[in-house]
Amino acid sequence: MINNGQGSLMIFEPGKNAEALDVPSKPENPPMELGTAARQALIALMVYVGEASNPELRARYRVTITKQARDELSKADLIRIRKGPRNAIYHELTEEGWKRAEQELTSLPPAGVSAAWLLLYGTFRHLSRLRAGQNLRIADVYAAADVEVTLEDRVRQAYRAVADAPGDLVGLAVLRDRLTDVARAELDEVLLAMDRRREIQLDPDPNRLALTARAKDAAIEVGGEDMHLISISRP
Repeated sequence: MINNGQGSLMIFEPGKNAEALDVPSKPENPPMELGTAARQALIALMVYVGEASNPELRARYRVTITKQARDELSKADLIRIRKGPRNAIYHELTEEGWKRAEQELTSLPPAGVSAAWLLLYGTFRHLSRLRAGQNLRIADVYAAADVEVTLEDRVRQAYRAVADAPGDLVGLAVLRDRLTDVARAELDEVLLAMDRRREIQLDPDPNRLALTARAKDAAIEVGGEDMHLISISRP
């Protein structure tokens, strides 16, 4: 029995007044059982929307998909996996994965988890009711949610797309080719700011005699010296 705030008591009956108290009732058709790490991975990929590697998930959510979780989701045909440069693993939800992720919105949180998980699943239940009221699939909700991508984010994404591994040197000419829609002055300003914060490392090419006109033109001046190369060690 629970005080309803009006001086009287109400009897709590699971499945009847659970929604009013924001307590999930037991679903009629329980979703496929998954471990906590696999459920976390499923949620991360749902929120990320597209294909994602572990460095990308760590950078945005501080989440890593473990081998056990990856194998569990792959065996259930909930994610697609491919290998990129240097054997980097990329993950993406399948159609079945999106359906299973949608079931998380009305599921009980895993047992023994932190308060952050309980808050997340409380938010999920409100989102589920809103989504159902507007007749939207969960894929529509998250695909429509624009994640603000800064120019710094785009620099990191461009670097990851061409570097074989974190810390590898990449020519600024190559980087600029992937950001042709950005004004030179704007990109230079961001690169210099990131270099000052040590988020990136700008270096001169030691083999100056071999520099092409394109490489020279793409250089950026730091302390009176032209820098032709960029590296990013952190994901």
